[in-house]
Amino acid sequence: MNRKKKINQTLKNKLKKANAKLQKSNKPKYISKAVREQMAIETIENSKILETQRLFLGTLVSSDAKMIFTLFNEPNVLEYIGDKEIRTLDDAERYIVEDQQAKQKTHGFSFYCMRIKDTNTPIGICGLIQRDGAEFVELGFAVSSEYYRQGYTREASEAVIDFAKTTLKLDTLYAKSSQDNLPSKLMLEQLGFTSYSASMLDKDLSHFILSLT
Repeated sequence: MNRKKKINQTLKNKLKKANAKLQKSNKPKYISKAVREQMAIETIENSKILETQRLFLGTLVSSDAKMIFTLFNEPNVLEYIGDKEIRTLDDAERYIVEDQQAKQKTHGFSFYCMRIKDTNTPIGICGLIQRDGAEFVELGFAVSSEYYRQGYTREASEAVIDFAKTTLKLDTLYAKSSQDNLPSKLMLEQLGFTSYSASMLDKDLSHFILSLT
């Protein structure tokens, strides 16, 4: 083999190796459970916005889909908050990404995931919402029945109210509660909200207002 042919063959071999390496790098790689869990933890860490004595509050992330699915299908949530039509985990993830994460980007606030500090366990949501066409911002919350009567919702609500006042510089905050949801109405009053009359269109709801000035 002459020198020219030898050089061409060497170049071909190098090109073949380079292509093989490229194809290998483009193959989907298996990600172990441990790595996936670590990635989820890092995502949760990056989502944190508020902190209380026992809780972290942060934007909802895709790994919260199971909690959202379970929460919005609990009997009390369906009765007092309403049916959000979350029938599958895909519906829950869509709610997180297309609704809550989108609201966070648009308004700078949304419903935050309540997580127990010691375990990072998601137990419910608490945050702020500005409904389409509305000029005011509302406080909203829902917690898994497993964590009722432990003070988590009030603890989270106090942090969100302070965030609305000191960071968002809101003058007023509103809230709604079903007429029959006595624990919710009582907590809102303990937080300083006062009731007021609103449109008869919402006659099944109790309306509350809180001055932040």
